[in-house]
Amino acid sequence: MPESAKQSLVLYGKITKRHGLYGEVKMFAFGGHPETLSGVKKVYVEVSDRREPREFILSGIKIQKNTAILKLEGVDTPEAADGLRDLHVLVERNDLQPLGEDEYYWSDLIGLRVRTSRGENIGEVKDLIDSGGHDILVIESTGRKREFLVPFVSRFVSTVDLDGSMITVEAVEELLE
Repeated sequence: MPESAKQSLVLYGKITKRHGLYGEVKMFAFGGHPETLSGVKKVYVEVSDRREPREFILSGIKIQKNTAILKLEGVDTPEAADGLRDLHVLVERNDLQPLGEDEYYWSDLIGLRVRTSRGENIGEVKDLIDSGGHDILVIESTGRKREFLVPFVSRFVSTVDLDGSMITVEAVEELLE
């Protein structure tokens, strides 16, 4: 895969389990909107024994709440589907529908520095958790060697500056203890 294509991949979801007898897999969509896969022709799966994600033609998709049932070309048995369990799914950014205002891909948020509205540096976004109602930022503290969990909602997150690689959160003591 060319370097430019590799850089344009967006972490989209995670395969949770097989579905049915014909190699279909269930995928949990990070951010909870699997319908944005409509129109996508191929996906990439991060396979542990390969440096590069493996490309799959997406030959079918069914939506069930915030999960999608995917039919990947070449995955035709339950055993083959089981081999993809717990692996991340990536999609080319250009294949996805445009995001709305104040919407972000998880992969764009991971790695951003985090500071409080008072200017105190807290750490870096290590991961996100989908809690069902809203996403939660997992922030790894630089100085305290611990993690903070901050709900990714406007009450706690003031600004997201992708160009400046910075998220500003309100200095709520209960969250940062």
